[in-house]
Amino acid sequence: MTSLLGSPAFANDPPKKPAVKEEPPKPKFEYIEESGEVGRSGYIYKRVAKPKFEEPQEVPKAEPKETHKPEPKDDHGKKDDGHGAPKKEEKKDDGHGAPPKKDEKKKDDGHGDPKKDAKKGGDAHGGGHGKDNKKAAPPSVSTVYDAAIIKLDGNNRPLTPVAFSNVNADYFVCHKTLKAKYRDTVLSEMNTFADRMGLPRAQEMPCMIKVAKAKTKFPGAIYVEFYVDDKAEKECIKKAECGSTRLMMLHPKDKTGIKSKEIYRSYVLTDEKKFRRANFCVSPDGQLLGEKNCYVALNPDWLFN
Repeated sequence: MTSLLGSPAFANDPPKKPAVKEEPPKPKFEYIEESGEVGRSGYIYKRVAKPKFEEPQEVPKAEPKETHKPEPKDDHGKKDDGHGAPKKEEKKDDGHGAPPKKDEKKKDDGHGDPKKDAKKGGDAHGGGHGKDNKKAAPPSVSTVYDAAIIKLDGNNRPLTPVAFSNVNADYFVCHKTLKAKYRDTVLSEMNTFADRMGLPRAQEMPCMIKVAKAKTKFPGAIYVEFYVDDKAEKECIKKAECGSTRLMMLHPKDKTGIKSKEIYRSYVLTDEKKFRRANFCVSPDGQLLGEKNCYVALNPDWLFN
């Protein structure tokens, strides 16, 4: 029985030390000092504190190193003799007490002798220092529109100044820009279409070239415009309100001008009082392609054709 119950304890035996409790490992996170919230298991939940941010310390600026100053020199590149003034060159005496003679021959200053140049047929400066006078470059010409029809610059604008301008376009006078024969052809075809529609004819004067501005339906398009009377002219040019339209748009077949310079004539005639509007397309040789815009006539596979 004694062996089963263990050895007996005696009074002389030293007291046994209590078992050391193992402390839980320290948390990896630092928590905020607060009471926290008790969960269902009895564990107290606390918020984790954000890590402390250490501001960067300023590094002291390094003092600039002294640069080595070069030794002072005089105007001729010679070192200073220590007295603050450059040494003067002494004139050599030729033994007679007179200063040395100067060179009788003068150096050429690059302009030559005016008398000799006049005999040779040159100017007083010896031919302008050997440079030829450059000639002014001729103005650029439009590569899209034929100059035999209308004279335009490289930007497809008339060479004459702007006569009028409104929000939609700039207006130029036809004179000196549009060929007279082409102008008469346009006016004749325009009035033929007006007679067919039963509308008033366009007057012979004024004739204006209209260049559409940006943000319009056809920016940069070139038009030839006539008017039925003075009132329609003022409203169309100054107010951009064209109730009775009589215009023709020059429609190039090749907009690059590389393959050809064929210009089709696309007419637009309107009358706001009679509620009439019509389009006509004429080929460069004067053939009527139909009562439609030239873009539609030249592109038969167009969606709305």
